[in-house]
Amino acid sequence: MCNLKGEILADSTKDRILAAAQSILKQRGADALTMESTAELAGVSRKTVYNHFQNRFKLFDAAVAHWMRHVLDGVEAIAANRELPFIEKLNAIVDRGFRDLREGGRIIGRPQRERLDPAELDLRKSLQTSLKQLIKTIVLDADRSGYIRNDFTAEQITWIIINIITGIMALDPIEENNFTKAELLQDALRAVILGVLSPVGLEVMQGSALLSGKAGLDNP
Repeated sequence: MCNLKGEILADSTKDRILAAAQSILKQRGADALTMESTAELAGVSRKTVYNHFQNRFKLFDAAVAHWMRHVLDGVEAIAANRELPFIEKLNAIVDRGFRDLREGGRIIGRPQRERLDPAELDLRKSLQTSLKQLIKTIVLDADRSGYIRNDFTAEQITWIIINIITGIMALDPIEENNFTKAELLQDALRAVILGVLSPVGLEVMQGSALLSGKAGLDNP
């Protein structure tokens, strides 16, 4: 009984630390994430943070992975709903995904280090697999509905979209860039989607969340 209580308390403490780390990342970015700032916000000692995470890079990886899993879980649940018509489902997925991305603030960014450790590489592969499956499901649905031009395959479009998403997410901030990553991602996806849609696809997608450029924004 005591061991179970201790495990519950430990999980609760770890969740608080992760929540604090995510808050710092969203508001101030990767460079502001330290073991000290996280401990202060979580209301625990610096030693407690180190008990759960070896260093700030491990903490960063865990916090971002936890946030990304939350985002993917949300859109995957929508994608799995077979009762939604395709366009309604796509709008809901895009709107939910971009809302989470905008609310994520500066969480997409990396602290400087020379190389990634094997554990993080495995984690990235796992998340990328989930992302690929989600995008593939959406693209295949669009293809079966006749919304994609015949000169593009579902596999091509799936990988194009994955590379756009992962490429923009990995970009370091550029001083001259006046656009957020959410804005760049939405514009890039809109440009690609407009280029691969069939005439039927263009017609049914008019006014969609993605093509409107307002995905993830509350309607006035």
